[in-house]
Amino acid sequence: MKVDFWFSENQNEDVKFGVRVKSHLFSIESKYQKIDIFDTEFFGRVMILDGCFMITEKDEFMYQEMLSHPAMVSHPDPKDILIIGGGDGGVAREVLRYPVKTVDLVEIDEDVITAAKTYLPSIAASFADSRLKVYNMDAFEFVDSERSYDVILVDSTDPIGFAASLFSDVFYMKSKKILKKGGIIATQSGSPFMNPEFIKKAYRGLNGHFKTVKPYLSFVPSYPSGMWSYIMASDESIEKHRDFTGRYVNEGIYRSCFNLPEFVKKVLENQ
Repeated sequence: MKVDFWFSENQNEDVKFGVRVKSHLFSIESKYQKIDIFDTEFFGRVMILDGCFMITEKDEFMYQEMLSHPAMVSHPDPKDILIIGGGDGGVAREVLRYPVKTVDLVEIDEDVITAAKTYLPSIAASFADSRLKVYNMDAFEFVDSERSYDVILVDSTDPIGFAASLFSDVFYMKSKKILKKGGIIATQSGSPFMNPEFIKKAYRGLNGHFKTVKPYLSFVPSYPSGMWSYIMASDESIEKHRDFTGRYVNEGIYRSCFNLPEFVKKVLENQ
């Protein structure tokens, strides 16, 4: 008999998303946020940060692939990669499928990495790859570094609290300075249905610094509304240079993901 134990995320003041829980595996108040790991009936193990779904074993590939691969296949020769956030290791796992030289991952909260390694080992396996180097520090400060990158992937939480700076105009300006010629930045930008202000803010910021800015969408069932957005930006044209087929991404998905619903277009037009 299933236990009547549920976890619910308050997606806004009028909407909740809940899952039946088998067991509460882990809970800690880190320096930055509350981290919980639940084992659930449908989604498998899930990581919750400050009461919000960050990753689930059932659908994590949908988000990780769509943040990573559109940018990786759009760059002619991606060798040096920067991941902002991504403490669960999933985006790094996807990036390391390519013959990259270096991957720098900047996660401010080392407790997220520890929890992922312990409770989500299939996702966090990327931390064992020698090409990956981890920096536990504020990414807003890290982008002042002398390093340079072909691709920057911003796998941050939503622009609230300590992550707000990662959606700022100054952050995009700093990021552009450490991109190599022809470099690409891609960022998650939230649910355009539930939180249109997030994609609007990111789109406006990136448009102020890059010549080519391309929003795109995917489906992630455990995220608010199931519709999730991302934005790629570069000073060069953005087009596919190689194929990749994963569990979610394929050639058709790449071609179609930039076709936005009319209501999303209107959100972006109202700058």
